[in-house]
Amino acid sequence: MQFGRRTRGPGRATRAAGTMVAWLVGLAVGALLGVLLAPHRGDITRRRLARRAEEARDHVRKAVDDLCEGRVVHRADEETEG
Repeated sequence: MQFGRRTRGPGRATRAAGTMVAWLVGLAVGALLGVLLAPHRGDITRRRLARRAEEARDHVRKAVDDLCEGRVVHRADEETEG
């Protein structure tokens, strides 16, 4: 056994190709499971996501407006008030 010499293994291109194939297989399996296990049809899910995104946007806008107007309320204050 000689020290300092590296053993030959798969080349860099082979490892990169293997990584790419593994990534693509994972993507395909994830997409398939997502379609099979989805709790609702696509149009219902898109509507729900759009509604939640709109609610989050409104919440952020209100928080920014309050911050700009100096009406910052801490969460602890909100909880004690009601």
